Amino acid sequence: MPAPARRLLPPQVHLPSGGVVRLSDAAARARAPDVFGAPAGRGGGKRASTGRCALDVQVLAGPSVVADARGAPLDPLGLPLADVHVLRALLASAGVVPEEPGSYTCENCGAPFEVAPSSLLEIGPFTDGELDDPELDRPFDFDASHPIPALRVGRAVCRGVRLVERTVEEAMPLLRLPGDGVLRVTPSLVVAMGIAALGRERRAPVIADALASAPDEAWAAVVDLYHEARYPARLVAVHRCQGCGARNDLDVPLEREIARAPLRAAGVDGTDADELGEPRAPRARASTSSAFPDLDGFEARVRAAAERIYEARGVRNIDLFIDAGVPACDDGGEPLLGCYTPGTPADALGIARPPEIRIFYRTFRAEAREDPGFDVDAEIEETIDHEVIHHLHHLAGSDPLDDEEQEQIEREQMRRVGHAEAARRARRGALSDVAGFVRATWPAWLIAAVGTALAWCAGGR
Repeated sequence: MPAPARRLLPPQVHLPSGGVVRLSDAAARARAPDVFGAPAGRGGGKRASTGRCALDVQVLAGPSVVADARGAPLDPLGLPLADVHVLRALLASAGVVPEEPGSYTCENCGAPFEVAPSSLLEIGPFTDGELDDPELDRPFDFDASHPIPALRVGRAVCRGVRLVERTVEEAMPLLRLPGDGVLRVTPSLVVAMGIAALGRERRAPVIADALASAPDEAWAAVVDLYHEARYPARLVAVHRCQGCGARNDLDVPLEREIARAPLRAAGVDGTDADELGEPRAPRARASTSSAFPDLDGFEARVRAAAERIYEARGVRNIDLFIDAGVPACDDGGEPLLGCYTPGTPADALGIARPPEIRIFYRTFRAEAREDPGFDVDAEIEETIDHEVIHHLHHLAGSDPLDDEEQEQIEREQMRRVGHAEAARRARRGALSDVAGFVRATWPAWLIAAVGTALAWCAGGR
């Protein structure tokens, strides 16, 4: 089997800011070894002293690597951070800069896998100018104060943060930080992050002190907002688990300038230690009154809800199974809360299988962990009722609900891949089908052609 073709940098890219730039694959590949060392892909000592983001910017700043829409040289230092992070992702996606495969586990079944996330990035919307999705391409609101968990700022308590736009040059003190170093929140770091206000406080030294001692959940919320502002929602790779088919979303680029991890390491006594080694007060334990039910309790709730819904919908003889194993996934890779399987008529042995509704315990538990506002009982009711409707549609001979779900999965795929790229893949698929048909049937076509030729010769005598 021939090796897959090398993915090249696209010659033209549409950026989140609305601009268009040109890229030179040849110039970028010539520049990368100078930045990362030879062979390209092994950063050596440079990575230890310089942040990965800054190294990628050095590649982009190389001669003739980036130009504007008219072909004039363009300095990436003047671009907004979101634009340059897209260009960084494209460098990694094309293999111009190194990206070692990361080790992950499937969020659904726990199976391990290794992948370089940027190799899975869908670049069609960037190359075809399809950055108009109201959700994936929604610009970050720099005018708003965004809510975060409470933290103390001086003598006040703050519950909001406001960010401002930053160019690459303005953020360079942050981009230069080595990824494996200890992050110290300083006034210059606050300015580089673009934190304009913490509550009503605008002074960078005061904001730095507040963030340095902030609770872990508040710091994580600030970092999440930073990533939302600097990394477009399209910079996500989708890996489908080979075992269960679940969709696993991975960050692209893999290496980012600031981590969501707590600023302080946990102390041995269960408290948190700050940068000076002084213990912080232990965190309050979460209340167990609203803890997710165990399997027996969950099953009791499901069966009680099913009894009510079956009676209200006028159905019976539908098996109900609470599955504590790996949840099934829909065609889009999303773990299911529940699913419906139609019954089958009696086989040769006279064994018939009744219709079944299956409820997946682990999906409910995962949703409850992810969303503190997840209403377990309401979701159980909605899921069972949804599957009963599938059953009623099946009995009627047509299931528009299933058609709607499939259309939604296709629309989601189209949003991520892009319309132009989806059309190109469809054409390639059609051509591949034709080529495969010809390869499989050419002997028959050859025999037919020979037979036709012999018949024509015989008729001409």
